[in-house]
Parts: sequence; structure tokens; C-alpha cells
Amino acid sequence: MYRSHFAVFALCLLTALGSNSGCRKKPADTNGTTPSGSGESEATLVKLNTALAATENLEADQAVQLWQQLGQQLPEDPSIELNRALASVLRVDDLTAIATDSVKTKDEQRAARSKLPTAIDVARSAIQAYGIVSGDEVTKLWLSTRIDAHEAALLGTTIGKSLRKELLQRINQAIAGPLGKDPHAVILGGPLTELLDKMSDPVDGLPKDILGPAAETLQRLSDANPDNLFIAMQALRLAIDGRKKTAATLVDRTWDLATAVEPTLRAYTKPIGIEPKELADRIKQSITDGDWAKADQSYVLWSNVLNPLEIVRADRRRANPHPLDRLNFDVVRRLSSEITNKSPIGASTEPLKFASSAVDVGGTVTAVLSIDFDLDMDLDLAILTVDQQLKLVENAAGKWSNYASLSLKNQPLGLIAADLFMVDSSDTDRIKQSQSAASQESSSSARHNTFQGLVLYGEGGVQIVRIDARAQTEADQRLAYLDDETGLESVAATTAVITGDLEGDGDLDLIVGTRDEGIRVFVNRGNRTFFEAPVKSSTVAKDDPVADFAIGDLDRDIDLDVVAIHQSGLVSQLENLLHLQFRHRELKQVPALPVAENDTALTINIEDVDSNVGWDIIATSSKQSQVAFANSSDIGVWTVDRVETSKGFPVAPAIADFDGDSYLEMVGGKVATRLGPWGIAEVNEATSVPNGLTAAGDFNGDGKVDLATAGDNLQLQLNQSADKPGFVKVRFKGIADNAAASGRVNHYAIGSVLELRSGPYYRSRIVTQPETYFGLDGLARIDNIRVIMPNGLTQTLREPKINSVIEEEQTLKGSCPYLYSWDGEKMAFQTDCLWAAPLGLQVAAGVVQKDRPWEYLKLDGRSIAPTKDGHYDLRLTEELWEVAYVDHIELIAVDRPADMQVWTNEKVGPPTVAEPRVYAFRESELFSLQNATDTNGDNVTEKLSKSDEVYVKGFDRRLRQGLCPPHWIDLDFGDRAAKELQKAAEDRRVCVVLRGWILPTDTSLNIQIDQNPELPSIEFPSVWVPQEVDSEDWKQVIPFMGFPGGKTKTIVVDVTEHLLRDDPRVRIRTSAQIYWDSASLAIASQDADIKQQVLPLNNAMVTFHGFSARSKADETRPESYDYGNASVKPKWPPLRGAVSNFGDCTDRLSQWDDQMVVISGGDEIRMQFEAPANGPPEGYQRDFILHCVGWDKDADLNTLTGQSIGPLPIRDMRSYPPTFDSAAEFDAIADRHDASRRRRQSFRAFWQRGDLPTDAFLPTKESR
Repeated sequence: MYRSHFAVFALCLLTALGSNSGCRKKPADTNGTTPSGSGESEATLVKLNTALAATENLEADQAVQLWQQLGQQLPEDPSIELNRALASVLRVDDLTAIATDSVKTKDEQRAARSKLPTAIDVARSAIQAYGIVSGDEVTKLWLSTRIDAHEAALLGTTIGKSLRKELLQRINQAIAGPLGKDPHAVILGGPLTELLDKMSDPVDGLPKDILGPAAETLQRLSDANPDNLFIAMQALRLAIDGRKKTAATLVDRTWDLATAVEPTLRAYTKPIGIEPKELADRIKQSITDGDWAKADQSYVLWSNVLNPLEIVRADRRRANPHPLDRLNFDVVRRLSSEITNKSPIGASTEPLKFASSAVDVGGTVTAVLSIDFDLDMDLDLAILTVDQQLKLVENAAGKWSNYASLSLKNQPLGLIAADLFMVDSSDTDRIKQSQSAASQESSSSARHNTFQGLVLYGEGGVQIVRIDARAQTEADQRLAYLDDETGLESVAATTAVITGDLEGDGDLDLIVGTRDEGIRVFVNRGNRTFFEAPVKSSTVAKDDPVADFAIGDLDRDIDLDVVAIHQSGLVSQLENLLHLQFRHRELKQVPALPVAENDTALTINIEDVDSNVGWDIIATSSKQSQVAFANSSDIGVWTVDRVETSKGFPVAPAIADFDGDSYLEMVGGKVATRLGPWGIAEVNEATSVPNGLTAAGDFNGDGKVDLATAGDNLQLQLNQSADKPGFVKVRFKGIADNAAASGRVNHYAIGSVLELRSGPYYRSRIVTQPETYFGLDGLARIDNIRVIMPNGLTQTLREPKINSVIEEEQTLKGSCPYLYSWDGEKMAFQTDCLWAAPLGLQVAAGVVQKDRPWEYLKLDGRSIAPTKDGHYDLRLTEELWEVAYVDHIELIAVDRPADMQVWTNEKVGPPTVAEPRVYAFRESELFSLQNATDTNGDNVTEKLSKSDEVYVKGFDRRLRQGLCPPHWIDLDFGDRAAKELQKAAEDRRVCVVLRGWILPTDTSLNIQIDQNPELPSIEFPSVWVPQEVDSEDWKQVIPFMGFPGGKTKTIVVDVTEHLLRDDPRVRIRTSAQIYWDSASLAIASQDADIKQQVLPLNNAMVTFHGFSARSKADETRPESYDYGNASVKPKWPPLRGAVSNFGDCTDRLSQWDDQMVVISGGDEIRMQFEAPANGPPEGYQRDFILHCVGWDKDADLNTLTGQSIGPLPIRDMRSYPPTFDSAAEFDAIADRHDASRRRRQSFRAFWQRGDLPTDAFLPTKESR
């Protein structure tokens, strides 16, 4: 009985939505819903599921066949007819691509051409059928244009030219007429510009009879869509070609829109010595002067500057969507709703019942907030009272009492809770729960243990109040304003505030809605002080204040966006363009709500109402509530396909699953509604909740969501609704001890996504407070809950217990590609690679770390054995959220005398300290430690005497991951070494041999450290020696000696010119998070009796490996990986662009020639090197050196171009990413890789619906 709701939404786990108001229109002779029987309806939903999955996997033939069958079952259904048309168009796209692809064989091309006439006829028929049942002329024209353009490309030049001219005339007429006023008509801009590109002569451009009308059309389209930079640029191009003075206004428009990413623009144009504004002004001045040749020349520069930017890419996608962006979900919701209504407990109209009780707080309450301020697992309350008091009201097992109060400087409008410190901050002002105050149960490492603060806002601006709920704190010290300046002092009258980690650096930033200055963004330095980031608003008036905010990754591109509802009822989006760049724009897909004057019921929320793995927007006012059902079919895509409306609320409603049925309800005063795939269903009987601002939470711990209501006094509304068995409450904790390049997640994981799955059943929510509730409607078990954190990292909680509070702590993550080798029994983990060649890694804002693409890694011969067929089998895997670009790999066998050790220069550093070199030391030339001490003076001689993975941790605390207070090891090699040094010849080299590993910062942490003036820069390892013999004073002799890259490696530091011959002591000092395993001194001759031979690379293949199981012995040791125990499920969000095809890649790795292999999450390169015919000479042993040339790019949100696989690096690049002066060189390399990179990561394989099988990769022609 209790599975029916989940069964319904499981059948709703389908594919992408489209954006089309016409799909809501029902044909005259059908109800547009389902077959009569519930069982038949469910079977139809299963077929819909299969059809949509086939469409998204680009299995066009199967998809078209299924949609045709569904069209017969549900005749004249607009949703099905649209999807049938889209699938038919995709089939024509695919066949045309094959027919015109020079990489394909002639037979493949001919076969595709033979199928095209029928496919085109089927597509036109489907488009026509959709137009008839929907009345949607915009989509009909858009799809028809796509088919006609394909046909024109396939026909001869004369016929094709004529067809394109007719097609252009149709688009011009449509946009000039009533159709051009349709807000969806922007999608005609893409086909129009593509058509004009085809019609333009490379020398003469467009004919005059085409240029004039086309320029007018693009001008109209830009005027109707003034926030679209792509359309504005296209309109400007034709206006200049047509010598129209109106081009000047389009220059202004392009510059106005481009200022949202001005910092990125400035970096791009810096190498050519010109500011972006200067370039725009040149175009405008040339237009004013009538110098059209100069205007055209400057436009080309302007276009080349803007076109690579993410903002233009996003606007191009809005103007030219992929057919998958428009898949429609409407029929699925209707079928689901029908099944739910026929279910015994489906679409319940039972009232929501609450038992009211008053809590005496000594005054009228104006605002209320649920918060576990003392971290005892009982939800408490924070309230504002009419007499300017802030109070904490404690819930002690159901007994409520005043806990603390603070007299305020002014009367706030509202308050929110937030931990505004960096997740691993050791700031002394950050108050943590004392161990004595915590219960025994709360000693779990997964328990939240830092107190949130309160952010108050209103006419007096924004103030921060700290909470200290430790048991020993005096009552009058439990609440207090911050004494120090915060950077928020300039904020005037404020109407709304929300927090979120907008830059992915592990702390919560503030987004502030002001009364008179629009939206302002304040970036957190990690210590409760802020600086402001500019916000560009293109289509939203600053005098229309925000009433409410919601935050989430709306378009599934990982960075957090903010949506807002304004006092006018308008809905807007603060679009995150990364690197502290934001664009505030009207969200046209969501209609504005009707509002009353000074409407107090304005709210906005982001939820997945219909469980289709796409975020929906719920908005309310006193006059209306609405749900904008939407979906994401790809990275950066968010499309609304239906809007459902209902009556409004007397006050701002709370939204939660109040009856435990897995669907959400809204309760505001006596009005309650239910949300689901059906839309909004009104609850017939009024609730007993009084009209007042409310806060939701399970206050009595019975697994049902209650309410607290503001008013003449504080009112508790305990939920008495009928029980629906099963719930789970999730508390997720960002940790303070991540491994390398793991990024940061704020302590309470705000902004993360929680996905609950059981078989095909799916629910998801965005974490907006410490505890997130899921009602389970009788579900017997949960398979897993997946967490997608704000920085893109994922973690899965396996089989969590039902009817419980789940506390989970973020786990660790490694970095860089991994190298495995066959050791005679298994593929064994060797080390990580490409550590010295990070791409786009910012060490401070706008400062990019230099890369060194080559490395020589020593591999222990004991861990590499030949296979039965005489090969050495090595595997390079990419298992993390990053991209590896491998240009050349070489394996060198090194035969050495048995009493000799060889090492390479495995340092991270510039070539001056890490030049390629093989060091060879006989055992008689190595001197062990006589004594070693750490920073505290503790003896660590035993730990450093041998390489045994017993590490010295020289620091006792961290300032941030990768950044510690300065620490050191003092190494004394004793009398024996001193005597050898004194008699050593001049030509003998003296080196310190160090073995260790580093836990580094990452780009986001570097940015965070750079933002915080209280944090020092990292001091990388340096070498110090005594000022004089026997002195305890030290002097620095090598400022930067390099450091071991990643997992445990050995580095050799030449100290020949620096070590005191009579006092062989050395201090190694750093503030990096380095763990040392061993240290020794080598006094060696220059010559070494070693034999090297390069082993032929016989075969190399790109294949899929997956993600190896990880293990970690203790906190001082690096992780290791079990190759034989790997998961094949996608672990990381997909990246834009294409990676190398599966198959042979031997030639691409044979030399360093800008012909590279590109791999990402789960890929591997399998390499077979030919083993020498003979073993090492007698008395010798064999080791190996891996010479690798390549780069690695982390997908960290602060890595430059980190969310894209392109651009490909090049050998002679001066900087990365490319700037204006180098873009052509990078493009040329990308073009050379076009045929070898036809594989992209599947969006749907990661953002999966239910347990549907989805290909992990999809073919593509996109390469950049």
C-alpha cells in the first residue's frame, strides 16, 4: 500500500524537458491523457521511459519507432508529438553528420545518404503533426528550418542556394510578424545565423538583397532579447556590414552585457596591450566617423575576444538549443497524476492537522527561525520580537525556555543562520562545541561541532551575531554582535539575504537584496569578513527590491546560481559565470506573479517537485502560487516546459513534506496545498495554523515536520497528520582534513544536493539547513543517498537506516593521474603523475602557476614484472574530476650495480631545480642520520632513518589544507659524514636525499588564502645550514629546493656548495603540508656505472577502467588504490568537450609533437613496452624510469577553463588558457585532434534517473 507514491515517481524518472507553452494546449477531440486502466497507464509510462532514454542516448532509430508507437496509443498528444518530431530531427542530424564527415568511409557516407530522404520525410511529417496539435508555430519553424538546412547542404550548389534563400525569407517574415513577439522566438536566432554563415561569400560577404533584410531581422531579435550577447554580436556584425548607424547602439549593448565578465576579458586582451572598453569604443568611434573598414576590423577583434567566453556560449545555447534541450515531460506528469489519483492513498486530500501550543517568550514575535543552536540534535528556535530583541529559545526534550537574548541596534526584518568560517579554519574566533558539553553520542566525528551565527537584515542593513552555546558560557555572553568590521558596513536597507559558496572555496558568501541598490554579492574571506564582487544587471531594475531568494545549481553546471522573486512578482536569476563574475537577469521562462501592494506572501524555492532530475521553481504571492516544471538535458541547460498555478497564501508559506508521503506541501496560515507531478493540488480543509511567519522542523523528534509560528506570541504547531511510515533525516558535515586537490565544502554542506534512491525510486533536495528531511511513504529500504557537493565532489551513503538521523562526514580525495604496473601477480599502484604540469591553476587571483610538462619518475624494479608474452604492462588512469593530456610516454630500463641506488630528480619546480638527471649512489657513499629533531625539538631520528612509511609530521596544526605554520626538520649526519666531507675531492657531489609526500592546496584554497589578509603565503621547502660550525643560528642557503610531487617520492637536493664540511647539519623548512619518510646524505663521485635502454612502446590503447577502491592506513600516509576493485559508475559531473576515442593511441604517445591523448574521469591508457631480451648483467639489478610528457587540469571551479576539456595545451605555449594573441595556435592544435576526439561524457549517465541503463559516453563532433 505504502509504495504507491514512490512507484508513481519512479515511472517519472524520464529524460529531458522542453520549453514550450504550446504543449499545454489540449486538442479538441481528446483529453490528452492516458488509456483508462491504471495498469495500462503504467505500461505506457514504461514505454515512455524507454523512448526518452533512447532519445537521450542518441539511439535515433529506436527512439523514432517508439515515439511512433506511443503516438498511436495517445493520439494527438502534444507532448508525444513534440518528442517524436525531436527524435526524427535528431535522426536526420545524425545521418547528415555521417554523410558529410570526411573521417567516415565512402561506404558509411553512401549508406547514410541512402537513408536520408526517408528520414527527412518522416521528420517533416512529425513536425507538421506537432504543429497541428499544439499550435506552437515557433518550434514548428525552428525544427523545419533545421531539416531544410540539412537538405540544402546535401543538394547541389544551385538548388541549395535557392533553398537557403527561401528559408531565410520565411525566418525574416516570421520574426517581423507576430511570431517575433513570442518570448520563445529567440530560438530562431541560431538557425538564422547558421544560415547566413552558409550564404556568405568568404570575400564578398552577403549579397545586398540578403544583407539588408537579415540585418533588420537580427536587430528586431536583439531588441526583443536585449540580454542575449550572442544575438547582439550577430546583429552588430550585419549592421556594420550594412553600414547602418544603428550599429552604435548595438556596440553599447554588447559592451554593457560583456561587463559581467570584464576581468576575464581584460586578461584575454592584456597581451595585445588593449583594454576591452577601448576596443568597444574604437568600433563605436569608427561607426560615428563613417570609417566602416576600420569598424569592421575592430569588430573582428571584438568578436574574437568575446566568442570564446562562457557568457557567449551560454547565450548561443539559448538562441540555438540542441533538440534534446526541448524534450517534453508533460505527458509523463499527466499519466503519473492519473495513476496517483487512482491509488488508494494517492493525491490525498486529507487535511494537514496540527496541535497548537504557546511558548511564552515575553513579547510579540516578528520572525522565527529553526536552528539547533546548541548542537544537541533537538531543533531550537531563534526569534525576533517587536521590541528589538533577538532571542534563542531552547528545546530541551520538548520543554521550551528562553536561553539567551540580545538587545538590537534596530528592528530587523528577518534573520538567517550560517557558519561563516572556512570549513577548516583554526581562527580563534570560531566557536566549537566543547567536548564536555557534548553528549557521549555526539562524539561521533560526523557530528556538526561548530556553532552557526545569525545574520540579521532590514532597514539597518546587515549585522552578524555570534552564538556561543558552550555549557560554561555566561548567559549574557551567549549572543553578541561582532566587534570587528566585517565589510558589510556600507549595506543600507536590506530586503532579503541568503548564503552560498558561490566560488567553491569552502566558505559561505552573502547575497544581499537591497531596497535601492539591487542585488549585492559579498565574498567571504573565510573569517567573517567580506569584500564585494560586482554584479551586472541587464534586465532587472534596481528599484524593484528582492523579496526572497533561493540558491542551487539550477542548470546542473555545478556552480551555484541564485533565483529571486521581486516585490513586483518578477522572477530573476543571479547567473554564476565563475571567477566572481555574475549576471543578474530576468528569468523569462518563469512568469511574473500577480502581487498585492507590500505583499508579505512572496517566496521562492528550488525543488525537484516531479523527481525528473531537473530543478523546478516554486513561487508564491498573496494572489497566486505557481510551479515552473523544468529539466536539464545538458550542462548549463535549464528549460521550463509547463507552469502550473493555484491560489495564493495569506502569509509566506513553509514548504516541506508534512505528511511523509515523499511529496512536498506548502502551508501558509490556514491555506495548504500539495505539490507533485500533477502540479498544485489544494487541500480541501483549512489548517489550524495561524497567519504568521513560520519555520518548519521536526521539533519533537517523531519523524514528522512541525511548524513554529510568529505572532502575538510564539506558537508551536506539532504535526498530527496521519502517519506515513518511514523517514530519514540527513546531516552532512564538510570536513577539515581533505586530501590533495579535494577542494572545500562548508561545514554544514549548504548548497549540496542529496539524491535518495531505492531501485528505480528517486527523490532529491538541496541542502539549505543542517538537517534535510525525506518522507519515505512506507518504502522498506533505501539503496543509497548520494551527495553532490557545491564544488562537484560526490559521496555515496550506502543503505542508510530508515527512521533515523544520518550523520555523514565528507571523505577524502586524491589528485593527478595514477600509474599502475603488472608486478607478476596483479596491477599494483605505483605513483601519481603529471604533478609539475597543472593547467589553469591559480596561486592567487589572476596569477597562474607555471607548468613543466616533462617528468622522469623512478619506478622500483621489484614492482614491475614482464608478462608471459614479454611485455611490461603499465596503465595510466584518470580517476578524478580532471583531465589529463598525455603527449609522450617512454619507459627506460636502468641496470645498476646491486650495491647502488638510483634516483631521478622527482621534484616539483622549474627546470632550474628539477633538470632531468639520474643520481646514482653506492651504499658506501650514503650516510645515515646521527640525529634528527622536528620543530618542537622532539627526536625523530628513528622515523627518518629508513624508508618505511613511518612519516614525520612536523606541524601540530594547519591554517588551511596545504598551509601550516612554518615547520622544519633538523638533520645531523654526524662525525662520519663530517670526516668524509673533509677529505672529499672537489669533484665529489654532496646531496641530501629526502623521501616524502605533500598534501597541497588547490586553486580554490589558493584563492581563499589570497583573499584573507590574515593568512600568509605558502613557504615552500628551503635549505638552511648553521651560521658557523656548532652554531644554533641558521641561515638560508637555498630559498626553493623543490618538493616531492604528490604521493611518496624521493628528491635529491644538491648542497655541495652550501654544506659546512665540519658541521654537516641541514634544516629543511617549509609551511607546506609535507610529511617526511626518510633522509640521508650522499657524498658521491660524478661518474656512475649504470646502463640505460629505452624500451619500445609496442602498443597503447585508450580504454575505460573506472574508479579504483581507495585505502589509507593513517593520517600521515598517502592513499593507495586497488586497481582490481574498481567501480564503473560515473563518479564525477561531466565536463564540456570531447576526449580521445577508445582504441589504439600508440602513435600519439611516440614523441612530443602536440599529438596527444586526452582522457578524463574513469579512462585509462594501457601501454605495453617490450621487455629486453636479456636480464641485467651479473651483479646488477634493474629499475625503471618513466619519462612522461603531459599536463593535468583539475575541474575545480576556480581552475581557469576547469569545467571544459578544451582548450588543448601546446608545447610552446606562453600561457594557459590562451589569450588573444595565442588563440590561433591553440585552435590549430585542436583542429589536428578533431578526428581523434569524438567522445564526450554523458550528462545523463551522471545525472541519472532511477536505475535506467545509460551509456557513459556519447559520440560527438565537438572537439574543443
